[in-house]
Amino acid sequence: MTPKMAFLGTSVAFVALTGAFLSSMGAVRVEVKSKQPGGEHVRVIAPGVLLPLGAMLVPKAKIHEAAHELQPWLPTVRAATEELLRCPDGPLVQIDNRQEHVKIAKIGDALVIDVDDAGETVHVTVPLRAAAYACNRLAEEAQAEPEATGRQPI
Repeated sequence: MTPKMAFLGTSVAFVALTGAFLSSMGAVRVEVKSKQPGGEHVRVIAPGVLLPLGAMLVPKAKIHEAAHELQPWLPTVRAATEELLRCPDGPLVQIDNRQEHVKIAKIGDALVIDVDDAGETVHVTVPLRAAAYACNRLAEEAQAEPEATGRQPI
């Protein structure tokens, strides 16, 4: 095998592994459409792996503070996320009235939230694995020593 072939093979393997890793956490999708004349339309699609990577960019003190505020809810969120990964696809919540339509469903390994009201339409897709990872990261941070984050004990 020539060096060029070895390099090409290694490059293809790297791209394939990187793609597999990025797709393993799914994609976060947020779309908001205003129904007002001249209203905005915002669409953001990002790999789910950016959730944990983005958390690494937040200062430790801020993560620790948020983790402590969310700590009472973390076991509930963790349990819900784990169970949602195991349950079959389908609607979880559906509200339909004259003012709004709300639907929360599990589709594949993602939680999908759709809201339609008089002012705007909102669509959010959150990969459950990325949410579970973020929840575990916050739980770990809540257990960390305050001195490690520069925060004073309460």
